[in-house]
Order: sequence, then structure tokens, then C-alpha cells
Amino acid sequence: MDQPTPSSPLSPPRHIIPWILVVDDEVQIGNIISESLASDQLAVVHARDAESALRVLAERSTEPLLVLVDVLLPHMDGLTLARKISTRLQRSKIAIISGHLTDLSWWPADLREVTFLPKPFRVTDLTALLQTAREEYAK
Repeated sequence: MDQPTPSSPLSPPRHIIPWILVVDDEVQIGNIISESLASDQLAVVHARDAESALRVLAERSTEPLLVLVDVLLPHMDGLTLARKISTRLQRSKIAIISGHLTDLSWWPADLREVTFLPKPFRVTDLTALLQTAREEYAK
């Protein structure tokens, strides 16, 4: 099995710190996630709206391990953002987070690959999701 070379666009340089993008208009959510993952040596970037998230993704040289997107965002909802970024991100795990949704029977067919993480979530839920993201990113 061929291993990606260091110059491959899919394998980030070894000196780049893995990162997570949190898209939520609540600053506390970004802070809680940052604190929860501090021991995992991950950078957590917090965007407060979809436009900021798209700008962060465009400016970064590597894809995030994980993108957590709140459903309710100003100007563009999280489902629309998830659709936009899912076509651009090849390795990142995308998860929708929401404190308002519980019934997933209505979940859009085009977002079946996107994980749902209800708020409030436990640190164990977040670390399990992160582990899945690491495994998928490494493929």
C-alpha cells in the first residue's frame, strides 16, 4: 500500500498542528470545546458565522480534522454551510451540533454522511467523535 509522500496535497507537513473548526455564534461553545480538547494538542479555531468559517478554511493550508457546525447561525444556517464545505473537504469529519434538534427523522438525504451531535454533549461524546475523525483523516 502506497503511503502519501510529504509533498502530497493530502498529507500535511509534520510540523503543522492538527486543528478543529468550531462554527457557532456562542463564544462559550468554542471555549468549552477548546478546554475539553486542550490535552489532545489540537488547535481549535472558532468562527462565529458561516462567512468567517469559509474564510478560515480558504486561508488554512490544511483541512481540519473535524468541523463542528451549529444549525442556527446568523446569515447562513449550519445545514447550508455543511453542504458547501462537504464538497470542498476531502478528509475532514463534519458534525452538526444543535441544542434545538432531537428528532433526526427529517434529516436531509444529502447530509446523511454528516454526524449529528446534540447539545449539551459530554466530553466523552466529543472525544469519540474526534477519534473517528482522526481515523477517517488518516485513510
